[in-house]
Amino acid sequence: MNYPKPHNLDVPPKEEQSPIQKTFPSFFGQFYMSQGFREKGVISNDCGPTSLAMIINVILAQENIRNLSLRKENIIYQSRFHFWDRIPTKLPTVGGATAPWGIVSAFNQWMLKLGLSWSAERISGADRHTIIKNIISGKYISALKVWKNGGAHWVDIIDFSSEDNMVYTLDPNPYLVHLPQNRRVQKESWDKFASDWQRRKPWGYLFGIDRELIVYSRNL
Repeated sequence: MNYPKPHNLDVPPKEEQSPIQKTFPSFFGQFYMSQGFREKGVISNDCGPTSLAMIINVILAQENIRNLSLRKENIIYQSRFHFWDRIPTKLPTVGGATAPWGIVSAFNQWMLKLGLSWSAERISGADRHTIIKNIISGKYISALKVWKNGGAHWVDIIDFSSEDNMVYTLDPNPYLVHLPQNRRVQKESWDKFASDWQRRKPWGYLFGIDRELIVYSRNL
């Protein structure tokens, strides 16, 4: 999974490329949000709704809608989540965790509410080429990292440098709130990112979770 791809395979056909113009990754630091804490020293499981709110706000800015921005609370309380989309918060440890299909459902609900011609698609069993192809096409991506301790964490991929093999993410990690805005976009090597993203735990096999991506694209 970590072998380099031939350059021409990473570039989509011209007709698939988006007219949306990307900018320097640090620009996206203004869209950072913290997923917050459940209690002192205990990070919440709201990485899914927070990552989704950040993506929607990036899209709102691209669509020149400057008088509106969403918070994670908008996603949590104004999306129609079923219990299989987002685990009820009353459950210990895992309460509030959001499944890939829950992210897709909530995003598409919000695009309908806002009248924006964007849609989300879940891609399971994805690879490096999937990420590069969609980023080059002007799309955004949420990815589910799986920790060694069995937990999981949603982040947004806003850029990928195939030249130096670096992944740029908006990460709702609440401790990043202390950084200046231009340093809130996280950069990590592909190998480091992939070691978490490609990891599988028993619950992943049970629910069919494997190298999960949510791809957000404008309906051209």
